[in-house]
Formats: sequence, structure tokens, C-alpha cells
Amino acid sequence: MPKIAALALTQRLHDSGLLDQLKKDVRILFRKQLKFFTFQETAPENWILVPLAVGAVQLGHLALIASEREERNAAYRNWLSMAAKFFESELINPQNHTIGAVPSKVNRAAHIIQVRHTEALSLGELAAEVGLSRERLSRLFHQSLGISFSEYLTQTRIATARNLLRESDLPIIDVAYDSGFQSLSQFNRSFAKLENCSPSQFRRITRSPRAKSRVL
Repeated sequence: MPKIAALALTQRLHDSGLLDQLKKDVRILFRKQLKFFTFQETAPENWILVPLAVGAVQLGHLALIASEREERNAAYRNWLSMAAKFFESELINPQNHTIGAVPSKVNRAAHIIQVRHTEALSLGELAAEVGLSRERLSRLFHQSLGISFSEYLTQTRIATARNLLRESDLPIIDVAYDSGFQSLSQFNRSFAKLENCSPSQFRRITRSPRAKSRVL
């Protein structure tokens, strides 16, 4: 009976469109691919897994590939746990799925950050653009993603910087400004905190013959 119930609930999950919407949310919020592994499937070791269950019926795991930074992984686990609870609620009461696993205004704010993170962007400006108070957006952002607005903005800028360091010959100071940082010192501090190395060290490591052979 539990196996039959799990199959039925899994089919309901796919038919509802909720899983597809969550995958779109993940691409916007984290630039990552979300996977759903059933309990018959074996997930790779380098994925963060959060159980998805409806009552006592285990359906599988929601999963994101892990980061090298534990604080990012903590944010991913928090977000996946929130999504799993949302799915459980919606699969029990399927007539109620109207808001999505992530509040729409948080999704919109995250999309704006992804598009405009190279500009000077404040929480107050972003809140006004999505129609929320500064305090409300800050609270929703942390509740939904497990990190603050400023942390999310910094991580987005660092992701752009990593690409520029790997793929361009721009001077470090140009990488900093082109990624959205207001000063070189701010960029160096933020980069070292997230990557455990300086921008110049990161460029040297990722461009070394050994690094290139690993990519190939």
C-alpha cells in the first residue's frame, strides 16, 4: 500500500506542474538545476538531498548539487526543506496550490538582482520596485532563501566575477567594477570570504594546465 500511495502521489506531483515551476525558480534564484530523485534512484554523492514525504509516505528527495562553501549549502538545505514542506501541503490539499514554493515577489526581486547586479542596487530600491516595504522584503527574502538580500547580491556578483576571471584577461580592478562592486577593497574582501582565496589566486588556479585538464 505505501508503494502504491507513493506512486500515486509522485504522479500527482508531476501532473500538478509544481515541480516544473520549482525548477524554474531554482534557475532564477540559484542558477542551478533542481533534481527530484525517487527512492528507487541513487543520487550522486555531491548533491544536497532533502526528503520529500507526504505524511508517512516517502516519495524521494529534492536535490541541488552542492557548493564548495558550507554557508551556501546551508542556504540550499533551508530552501529545499521549505519547498518540501510546501509540496507536502499542496499534495494533501491540491486545490490550494496558488502561491508557489517561493513568494512571487521574492522571485521577482531575485530576477531583478540577476539582471541588474552590476549596478548600484539597494534593498530599498528593490523593495519599491516589487511593491513591498524594505522590512517586508528583507524578511521574506531570508525566510525563502535562508540568506539575506545583501548576501544574495554579493553571491551573484561573485559568480559574475568568477566567470570574468576564468574567461577574460581584464585587470582585477575592472573585474571588480564590472561585477557590480563599488571598490576593489570591497571586492577583494567579499571574494576571499566566499572563495577562500584572492581573485588573482583564483585566476591562476583555474587557468593552470591541471585545472584545464580537469575541465576537459
